[in-house]
Amino acid sequence: MKLIPEWQALVTQGLGFLLVVIVFRRFLWGPILDIIEARRNEVEGHYSAAEDDRKAAAELKAQYDQHLANMDAEMRAKITEAAKEGQALREEIVAESRKQAEQVLARAQDEIGREKDKAVLEIKTRVADLAVSAAGKLIEESLDSAKHRQLVDRFIDDLEGAPK
Repeated sequence: MKLIPEWQALVTQGLGFLLVVIVFRRFLWGPILDIIEARRNEVEGHYSAAEDDRKAAAELKAQYDQHLANMDAEMRAKITEAAKEGQALREEIVAESRKQAEQVLARAQDEIGREKDKAVLEIKTRVADLAVSAAGKLIEESLDSAKHRQLVDRFIDDLEGAPK
């Protein structure tokens, strides 16, 4: 047995191998590489879309956080405004209560003044009646009622005008 290869077989096998490589490259590796390239592009597209979605989600989260911060600030402003309105309402109620108390006090003072005047008039009338009665008894003469009243009124007016 001979171990040296024959050159014709070698060339034929080499040409056959080359032909198989060319056919594989043309009909098998090209479409396979195209499929692999398409798959790589699809995967890159998915990664790109996922990255875009992540960025959009981060942006939405930032907007949401900003919205929450704005709502918090707005709520604090509303609470402060409500407190100010409550304070103003309290002051208004206090002022109205004071005004009503002053009105009640003024009415009471007016009523007291009227009652005082009424009492003074009643006292004058009684004093006049007593004075007329006493004078009538002292003089023992009877004056008519109008004259008595006139004398008593003059006497009381003199008393009111006298220094106290």
